[in-house]
Amino acid sequence: MPSDSDLSPRCRRLLALDAVLSGSQYDHLRHAFSDEISGAGEYIPLNNRRPSVRTNLCRTVVDDSVSMLFSEAHFPVAHAPDARTAQALMNWVKERRLNELMSDAATRGSVGSVALLFRVLRGKPFVSVLPTATLTPTWDPEDPDSLVAVTERYKVRGNELRARGYSIPADADGSSFWFQRTWDADAETWYLPLSVSDARDGKLPNIDTDRTITHGLGFLPVIWVRNLPGGDEIDGASTFEPAISTAIECDYQLSQAGRGLKYASDPRLVIRDPGTGVDGGSRPITGGAANA
Repeated sequence: MPSDSDLSPRCRRLLALDAVLSGSQYDHLRHAFSDEISGAGEYIPLNNRRPSVRTNLCRTVVDDSVSMLFSEAHFPVAHAPDARTAQALMNWVKERRLNELMSDAATRGSVGSVALLFRVLRGKPFVSVLPTATLTPTWDPEDPDSLVAVTERYKVRGNELRARGYSIPADADGSSFWFQRTWDADAETWYLPLSVSDARDGKLPNIDTDRTITHGLGFLPVIWVRNLPGGDEIDGASTFEPAISTAIECDYQLSQAGRGLKYASDPRLVIRDPGTGVDGGSRPITGGAANA
């Protein structure tokens, strides 16, 4: 899969795993599986073609495991000393469809990790799921289990930034910028977009004072969840990574089997005639259902 050299190895790995999870790992291949010859008349190897069959085995494994975590029958019930508090919590869980949100979090987190962002907007509490490929956590060095900050950083085009309300020159529509913001115990700090070229020159982004929010909660409103044991200090082990090669092999074998079946079911008629292509000779005869 193509990758961006400006991204960290961790980010590239998580994005590749996310592509497998979403079934888009073959989208970068230009040729369909039925394409045998390129426009230049060259043979197209099978590994340069998109398989016509996609088993999505990895997603199936994840969906089956997630269904045992947060389905309607497995979702935890809120308990509190005050029955009214417990009922209010359950009402909020139902109103916000928290079981669906947690199922989404478990699915996205199957790549290795996931983050949950807690916010209060107009007096209402909200929880959002954040994919972690573009997030970098900072842990307390004296308490390695305590998260002190999370930084989000990813590339975006100039025209997309203008659509978000940023002042971007018209001639920079196709240019790439770094978008960045940081959450900590005191604020959600936004930064002004920094062009990729400036970042390569070592420049740092300036704080966007208009968009920065000082919440003063006294705690970081982000929960970082590692997936399975066996990872590192940032990400857990992926649920499906060991099965990726098997899933790809299945996709190509089934695609090749389907290709063979189509050829066997629709053979091409070939008639050799010495007169073909010669003045007065017979015209070439092409068989097959495509020419019926």
